[in-house]
Amino acid sequence: QFRLISIMNINMIAWGPQELEGKRQRPDSDTEAAEDLKDLLYSSMHNIVSLNDLVTELSEKIAKLTISSAENTAEMKLSKAETTLSRAARSKEIKELKTDAARVSEVESLKEQIGTLNKAFSLVLENKEVALAGMTAQMEAMKEEQVELDRDHAWQSLHMAAAAACRGSTPTGGSGPNGNAVLAKENTRSCDQVCGDTAFNLCDADISISGYKGQATSYSQRLGHYYNYGCGSPGNRSGRFDEVKAGGDGVFSDHSTGNWYYRFCCCRRA
Repeated sequence: QFRLISIMNINMIAWGPQELEGKRQRPDSDTEAAEDLKDLLYSSMHNIVSLNDLVTELSEKIAKLTISSAENTAEMKLSKAETTLSRAARSKEIKELKTDAARVSEVESLKEQIGTLNKAFSLVLENKEVALAGMTAQMEAMKEEQVELDRDHAWQSLHMAAAAACRGSTPTGGSGPNGNAVLAKENTRSCDQVCGDTAFNLCDADISISGYKGQATSYSQRLGHYYNYGCGSPGNRSGRFDEVKAGGDGVFSDHSTGNWYYRFCCCRRA
């Protein structure tokens, strides 16, 4: 009865007041009333089924909407997470690219610096080689100059020794109003001939002298030799005793090479 009354109430709600009033006014017989109730029952049951179908459909739609919303929310969150991860990955890649670019730039800068240093070093090395070559040439020139100077000093020392020998060999000790002369003796001529061909035409002596290298180490050691051949004779005709015919380094020769003496003429003016 409760269910029937509920169905009737639903149909009453569906019919409205006017239709209910009409129903009340047309109950002619029990049969008609039963048919009306039957129709009303069928109609109510149909409405209940339709309502249930509608509720079910709405529930399904709501469930689908809920699922779809949840899926959309999940997709949005996933997309946002992917976007965040993608941004982070891009940011990391950008940082790595910037780091690589900085390293490449640093390497290029180092290469340029190395190239500059190589050029500078090559220039310095070239300048150094030029400077060393110049210094070597200068040192060789100085060495040659020193050898020449030593040679000149050696000959000068020999000439001074010859002058001293002439001073001690002349009878008067080198008198007269003019300076006397020491001349190199030609090995094939006498000092009379050598002096006679100059303004110092008188010969006082013909001397031969020699000296040894190095410092004396004892009082019995021979340090040199001398000899007086006289003005009228050529004496020993060996060319080794002729300074003019000797080599530039002949002054450094001694008895070990056969150069025992160099001969000179002591000459004065008449």
